[in-house]
Amino acid sequence: MSQPSETDLINDLVSTVKSIKYFTPVRTIEEANSILPRVNEIIDGYVKSIEPWKKEGYTAQNTSDSLWDLARVAAMKSNRPNTWDSVWDYVWKEASYSARNNYGWYAGSYLSGESARDAARDAAKYAARCVAYESAKDKMQKPNPFSFIIELYSIGLRPTYFRKVDEQERFVVDFPLKNENKFLLGCYVHGDKEILFTHQWKEYCTSLTPLKKDTAARTLG
Repeated sequence: MSQPSETDLINDLVSTVKSIKYFTPVRTIEEANSILPRVNEIIDGYVKSIEPWKKEGYTAQNTSDSLWDLARVAAMKSNRPNTWDSVWDYVWKEASYSARNNYGWYAGSYLSGESARDAARDAAKYAARCVAYESAKDKMQKPNPFSFIIELYSIGLRPTYFRKVDEQERFVVDFPLKNENKFLLGCYVHGDKEILFTHQWKEYCTSLTPLKKDTAARTLG
């Protein structure tokens, strides 16, 4: 059997990112905690995959952001068709619809704080980065870091980015949750043993509510 061509692999990836049902399913806190071992494996893979690209003085987030430019330029120099812009547009629309239709927080909340528009933009950003990197994979010569983020989206999560937590840079993932008939986000910091905080969809991770009374306050930078 012949191996799939590079074009076929890119087309498969485009189909994958377009078929994701963004920000679903909704889980209870117990269900969310039960999948943390798998989530940690995925994030570990992401962190490890960007490490070879890290330059002196760069944070992990700087490194992730710079890979977008490197991959896009490499793909364009190789005359690869620009599929990432159309992917960005498609995913932005689908993710925005999902947020609005499933959680009802589009309304006026996009004017400030977390919103359908913010979450959809991040989903589109990671989808476009994944496709651009894959288009230039022969030039990049390393595994595609953004495929790990796409996997987080595929299991219904809302990846954010690296944040400063107690002076350490750690990746943060929001879990769409339903608790006592209310929709909210479980704010999970990579390396924690469980989800410790929640926040409203319209709020940033700087306004956190602890799930347990004895949990110390935390601020994410």
